[in-house]
Amino acid sequence: MKKIVTFALCLGFGLAFSQTNQPETTNNQYNNTENTVTTPVEYPGGMTALMQDISQIFDLSCLEKASGTSKSLTTFDVNPDGSISSISTTGNNRAMNKEMDRVMNVLKKRWKPATKNGQAIKSTYNIPMTFNNY
Repeated sequence: MKKIVTFALCLGFGLAFSQTNQPETTNNQYNNTENTVTTPVEYPGGMTALMQDISQIFDLSCLEKASGTSKSLTTFDVNPDGSISSISTTGNNRAMNKEMDRVMNVLKKRWKPATKNGQAIKSTYNIPMTFNNY
C-alpha cells in the first residue's frame, strides 16, 4: 500500500509540471502585438483523470526488483485528431520505461489537441515519473 501511495504522489507531482507552453508571437513591423493564440494539449478530464488512468493501468510488479529512485520521461506527440504517436520513454530503469510505453499505448481516450489560431495542431507532450522504492 505504501508503494502505491508513493507511486500516486510521484506521478501527481510529475504530471503537474509536465508541459510547458510558450505561445508563439509574430511581430509585425508596424506594431508589436501578439496575433497568435495557442492553447495546450489536454487529457479528457484533466491531469487528475490522466493520473488515475495511468495508475489503474500501470503494473507495479515491474518495479519490485528496483531499489532506490527510478525516474523516467515519456515523450509523445498528440496529433490534430487527438491520437498519440511517437511514444518513447527514457530513464534509469528499463522495466519502468517499458511499462510506461505499454501504458501509453493502452490508453484509449483521445486527447484534446493543442490549437493555434483555432486550428488543431500536432504537439509534443512529456510525462515525467519518479518512483521511490525503499
